[in-house]
Amino acid sequence: MSTRLIVGTIALACFSIFGLVASLTNLQMLDQVNDMLPRNEQFATLGWYFSKYQRLNREYKRLYPGGRLLLKVRVLIVLMFACLFLSAWGFGILRP
Repeated sequence: MSTRLIVGTIALACFSIFGLVASLTNLQMLDQVNDMLPRNEQFATLGWYFSKYQRLNREYKRLYPGGRLLLKVRVLIVLMFACLFLSAWGFGILRP
């Protein structure tokens, strides 16, 4: 087994782990925001789309100005995509 293939496999596993942790952190952020919002303005758990994520991020910044969860989610997403590209390199997808 070549070194590139091993690196690609490990990067693919890290991609999955970072994605899962980012999702769980996003749900933690959702719980914190929903605790502070009135009942009729709370976010539903299902049915996510881009503008709903944007609204959640704005509400989190407004309610928790010193909160670190939004930064944590963003860092995890960057790491997730870095691992995806590393995995593509390891499996030879990015070769010319």
